[in-house]
Amino acid sequence: MARYFFNVHDGVSIADTVGSEHPNIESARSEAVETIAERLRGTMLKKTDVSAWLMNVVDESGFTVIVLSFTAAVKIVDRFDATTTEAATT
Repeated sequence: MARYFFNVHDGVSIADTVGSEHPNIESARSEAVETIAERLRGTMLKKTDVSAWLMNVVDESGFTVIVLSFTAAVKIVDRFDATTTEAATT
């Protein structure tokens, strides 16, 4: 089995120094997507914007075999626009 390292860049670079073993690139891809999904979920519950995140997966020789890039945003839409509410109260 080959060892892959999952490095995350989200404003700060976080190097994976341990990695994990996978029988093939498809297995490493699955871990990358699952890891990003978990990380994104946790962050989106706290913040409303995730911009320019990147994960690069490298093999034991340091060669980049997978690159995932993603952005996400949450906007809570109020039923009443601030200007409409303001005009109604003045």
